[in-house]
Formats: sequence, structure tokens, C-alpha cells
Amino acid sequence: MMMGLVIHAPILFTMPDVARDFQIENIPVLESWGWLVMSFISNWRMPLFFLLSGFFAVLVIEKKGNPYFVKDRIIRIGITCLLFSAFYDILDGRIDFTTAHLWFLYELMIFVLCFSLLYKIKVFKELVCKIISPIIFLIISLWLIATVPLAHILNNSFNPYALMPSETFFSLKPGNLVYYFSYFLLGVLLYSNQKIFSKLSENKTITLLGILSVLAYFAQLYAGSLLYSEVEDIRKITSMKFDTVEVLFNAFTRGANTILWCLFFIGLASKFIQSSSATLRWFVELSYPIYIVHVIPLPIISAGLYEAGLSQISNFLLTIIIGFIVCVFLYYTFIKFTPLNWLLNGYHKSFFQLKLKRS
Repeated sequence: MMMGLVIHAPILFTMPDVARDFQIENIPVLESWGWLVMSFISNWRMPLFFLLSGFFAVLVIEKKGNPYFVKDRIIRIGITCLLFSAFYDILDGRIDFTTAHLWFLYELMIFVLCFSLLYKIKVFKELVCKIISPIIFLIISLWLIATVPLAHILNNSFNPYALMPSETFFSLKPGNLVYYFSYFLLGVLLYSNQKIFSKLSENKTITLLGILSVLAYFAQLYAGSLLYSEVEDIRKITSMKFDTVEVLFNAFTRGANTILWCLFFIGLASKFIQSSSATLRWFVELSYPIYIVHVIPLPIISAGLYEAGLSQISNFLLTIIIGFIVCVFLYYTFIKFTPLNWLLNGYHKSFFQLKLKRS
């Protein structure tokens, strides 16, 4: 969630239309280091998010039941998505039912409703709650790698940006749904196979995954160098045509890169992050609200820093730092102590609660 600050910090340089909103014309393209940072994070950020969503879906259902799970997700995900998507839709002056940066909430809500129904089917429940062997886990990992080129085929697009999120409520991409739902189901499977966390957190496993992840990243960089060799302005890439074989090769390397980094970060987190940490709990509380609101201050801050003549890397780093501080202020001013927190963090976790008199 917090990585949203990093992904959207250079938005002026990746989306010239946003820069023009601040009367900035002919803004230079983002420098190479920026694209490398964004592509690296984008590879694993949302797949890992959906994986965690699947894990906690089972956890909530097993502890509080399916009806509670569906009700909670409709409020915290469904209504939040509709409310804030409508707000941003009105804010940009064009009512075109865009999901903008909240696209993942829309897709997650679809997964929640589908999964809540499937989980009631005995055969499906037994399948996703089954203890799996290392061989089965390897086969699942290979499937997850294959979902990236499969997504290109299902989306009927051999552009490297075929996995870009759908822009509106009515333009869902079947390939994206298969790709992210596969990671959601992996999270579901991990709930019944939590011994895998212990295995992933072993020093030798972390080391091996770290090495393989780095190698996979360099393999993707190599595939990307072949694919983008004739691209002059990467911002125009969606309108270009590419060699199908090179696109699929890049897709396979991306798939391997994604699953390896996801497993590496899970192992690293299992070993070093303690759930009792007050700092961690604070970041967990902030992460969802900050992601919802961060797209408002970040372009404003970045535009001001650009006009001040700062370099791209200084603009990038300061936009993240200042943006985080501003978002924390917005959270404590407009969300933390208001009914909006009922949507984002849940009524029972909110400071503001109604005190109803009993007759």
C-alpha cells in the first residue's frame, strides 16, 4: 500500500497530461533509474497484495464466518471503491466512471464475492484447504509464471503494457482477472499450509530466493532491453507494435520475477517482522487511508518541486517524504476521527463511534 507513494511520485514525468494540468508543457520523460524503480516495484506489489488478501480472506471466514466476511468487505472495499472513485471522477471534471488508482479494489471485490460463493462448495473448499507437497507448490509457482503470458493472450494484446489496469468499471480485462485471482488463491492455499512460511524464513531459503530473484530481475531487464530497443519515448509505448515472441519472452521473465520476489519478501517478513510492533501497527492503520488520498497531494508537491528547478531524483525523493507527511495530516484531519474511518479501518477500530441509548 505504501509503495503507492513511490509508484505515483514521478507521475508528472510519466503522464504529461497531469503536468499540463499545472501549466507545465513539454516535461522531460522520466529518467531510466525511475522506470527501473517503478517496473521493479510494479512486478510484485499488486500480486503480493492479492496474495495477502486471499490469506486473510480465509482467516476472517474461519474466525467470524462467511456472512461477516462478505459484509465487512462490501463496506470496506466495495463502498469505499464506489465512493472515492466517484469523488475522483467528479474531481477531474469528466464523469466517465473511471476507477483510477482504485482499480484493484474493484477487482478485489469481484474476487471476494466469487470466493465467498465458491468457499461454500465442499469440493472447492477441500481443494484450497488441502495440505500440499513441495512438488505441488512448484507446479503452482509455474502456473503463476504462465499467467503473465496467458494474460496477454486473454487480453488479446501483445503490447508490453497489456497488464495495465482497466480504466473504468466497464472495461475489465479477463487476463488481469485470471492473473490476480491466481495470486489470491495462492494466498488462500497458504492459510492451510503455513508451514511454508517457516520454510521460507530459513536463512538458506531466503538466501537462495534472494539470488534467484536478482537473477530473474536481470533476466527481465535483458528481455526488456530487446523489447524496448527502438523505443524513444516510453510514454508512447501503448500505441506501438512489438514482436510477439519478444513480448512473450518478456512476459515469462516477468512472471518468474514476480513469484520469486513475492516468496522472498514473504520469507524475509516471516523472519524479521514482529506483529507486536507498535510501529508496524501504525503503518498498517495508515496504509489504506494513505493509498486512497495520496494522489491528491503528490502531483501538487511534485509540480512545485519541478518549478523550483530540482533534479528528477530530488523531486522523486522529496515528493515521497513530503507526500507521506501531508497524507498523515490528511488522515488525522479528515478520516481518523470521522465516519470515513468506519469505511477504511472498520467501525469497531474507529475512534468515532455512535453512542446509542438503550430503551
